[in-house]
This record gives sequence, C-alpha cells and structure tokens, in this order.
Amino acid sequence: MFHVWSLPVLAMFIVYGSFVMKHAIFVKRTTDPEVLEFTNRATFFNEILLASLFFGSGALWPFIYEPTGASEQGIDLLYMLSTTLIVVVSANWYAQGTFNHFRCKRNPAEKQRRLAEEASMIARYREQHEHKFGVDVKRKILHLLPGLVIVVVELGSFILEGSTSFYADAGINRKAFAVFGETTIAYIFVFMIGYADYLRLAAYEQLPDWAKRWFFSSLKRSEMKTFVSSCALVLTLTPFLFAPIQVFVSVAFVSSLADAAANLIGRKFVKHKFPKGSPKTEAGYIAGIGSAFLVVLVFSLVFNYTAMPVLSIFYIACAAAVIFFFIDAFSKNLSDNILNPLLTGAVMIAVLFII
Repeated sequence: MFHVWSLPVLAMFIVYGSFVMKHAIFVKRTTDPEVLEFTNRATFFNEILLASLFFGSGALWPFIYEPTGASEQGIDLLYMLSTTLIVVVSANWYAQGTFNHFRCKRNPAEKQRRLAEEASMIARYREQHEHKFGVDVKRKILHLLPGLVIVVVELGSFILEGSTSFYADAGINRKAFAVFGETTIAYIFVFMIGYADYLRLAAYEQLPDWAKRWFFSSLKRSEMKTFVSSCALVLTLTPFLFAPIQVFVSVAFVSSLADAAANLIGRKFVKHKFPKGSPKTEAGYIAGIGSAFLVVLVFSLVFNYTAMPVLSIFYIACAAAVIFFFIDAFSKNLSDNILNPLLTGAVMIAVLFII
C-alpha cells in the first residue's frame, strides 16, 4: 500500500539528487581552472554515485516499513511523524539560507565580505596538499555517528517496548519504531548537510555560520569543490534497512571503525606501502582487516535477534574482512566511503544466503 505521507520526503530526495547530478555535469564540462585544480576524473563518478544514492533512497523510502509487520494505520502515523519532523527541521535550514540571500542582496558589502572569506579559504586549501592528522581523527569520529545512532535507537526501542503500551496503541511494533527513529534522524542530517554543501559549492554567500564551522573544521582538500562524504556515508545504509539487523549495524560500523583503523594506523606507520606507489600501507591493511572482522563479529553477536549460528557469524565476518581489504587496496577512482558499506553489506547478505 502506498502512503501519501511519504510523498514530501520522496520529492526531497529527487530534488537533492537532481542538484547533485547537475553539479556532476558541471564538473564534467567545466573549464574553470579553480574547479579543475581541486577535482579530477573520479570527482564526476563519485558525484554520479551520490546522486544515485539520493534517487535510490527516495525509491526505497515509501517501502521502509513494509518488512516491520506494523499495521497500515501505524505505518501512516510513522510516515506522518517522520515527514513532519524532516520537513519542519529542513525548513529551518532553508530559511537561514534564504535570509542570507536577501541580506546580501540588500547589502552588497556583506556579499563581498562573504565571497572574500570563500577566496581566503580556497587559498588556504590550495597550499595544503595533505590534511593534518587531527583533521583525520575528527572526520573518523564524525563517521561513527550513524552507527551510534542505530545503537541508541535500538536500545531505546526495547526500553519503550517494556515500559509503555505505546506500540499497541499506535498500531506499530518495536522494529517499526526503531526504523522510524533511525531514518528520521539520518535523513534530517542528510538534508541538512546536503543543503549546506550545495550552498558551499554554488552560493557560498548564503552559507550559514554553523555550516562553515562544520565544513572547515574537517574538510579535505579533495572535497573543496565537490560534496563531502557525510551524506554518502549515511545514504549507503538505506538498502540495509531491509537486511537482518546484524548486517545493518555491522555495515554502519565497518564503514567507520574499520576504515578509521586502516587510515589512522596507516598514517602513523607509513613504511611498506602496497600496492607500490600507493599511499596505503601494510600496517593500515592489517588494522582495517582485523577491525572489519572484529566489528562484524562483535556487533552480529550483540544484535543477534534472530539467533543466527555463531559459525555463520564467523563466516560473514571473514567475508566482510576480505571485501574490505580489496576495496581499500584497489578502489582508486571511486570513494571507499560509498563502496565499503555497499559492497561489504552485499557480500555479507550473499554469504548469509549461501550458508
């Protein structure tokens, strides 16, 4: 059954995906030397992937509650609540950008000040060919947020189940409420950062101050003229809402914890690079493979609602570690923030079906 309340957010996904696609085409065709300085051939493909993630998440949005077993009335209620929250919060961000637009229109000096600020920032990143270790640490901590949100919401859904009759009264169940909490928080974040990111690239003078603090405390040089990885990292989790919870949680943490271990350990121990000429190191691979295995093993055991056999969990942990290595070692043109969760999750599901 199609739920009318899902339409506004579906439309938002289409609009955001269209903006990203438009920017990808711009990057492909541009002759602007400033844009070309900070982008490369891979930028276009990664932006196409990001646009596809927006479109794909939009296509799945009207169906995310179907596997939960909630009643049609309960699903309508959850769509109404999530859509209202997402639209109201997003409207706040849009209002800030609109306010800055008219503020600069009334005061050209303010617009020039903001554009000079952008030029100064670009000049700083032009000289900075390698981001600092501290920036990497902050980025990796931020990448943990999706997984932490899932854990907190899952725990909260169990607490609510045991303490009130809310689920029965609303016509929903624990799983439906968990999906509601996870997707609402995730998509509020995606639409907030996605909007700010587009302003940063296309209309810097409209960018709110909070967005400047967010971006320029953790932005990499390679992201100066393209979209940051935050939205992509969250959107890659959407397909796994339909997977077993063990896969969903594990994918969220493999793409953050294992990647963080590989990156940070690799930067600290820079000897023995592989493949030859690559910035990646053997120490980084070992840390990433070990972390991927442990992440899947631990979280699959903790969230083993379906009583999956321990041997099966061991097999999917091994598969996740292997695919993580291949992505980390050989993905040159495509973002590992997109490939890691998508391919790791797909392989884990395939192994589950096989065994």
